[in-house]
Amino acid sequence: MFLIDSHCHLNKIHNNKSQNKILKTLKEAYKKKIKMILSVATSIKDFQDMQILYKNIPYNILYSCGIHPLYCCKKKTLIKN
Repeated sequence: MFLIDSHCHLNKIHNNKSQNKILKTLKEAYKKKIKMILSVATSIKDFQDMQILYKNIPYNILYSCGIHPLYCCKKKTLIKN
C-alpha cells in the first residue's frame, strides 16, 4: 500500500531557485510511503512556475491550478489572451 498527498504547495518551500529543499522533502515523503503528490497552484503564474520547477524532478508530482473564491475577481488571477 502507498499514500497520496492530495493537496500541498510544494513550490512554497522553494526559496532559492534550487530544487534541494523540494527534493529533500520528496525523499522523506517517499520513505514514508507517500508515492504521489498533488501540488496545487494558487494562480496561473504559480502553475506555470511549477511546470518549470518540477520538470526534472524524478518523483510522481501532479499539479493543478485553482483560484480560491475569495480571489476569483482580482485582475491578476485572470487569464489574459
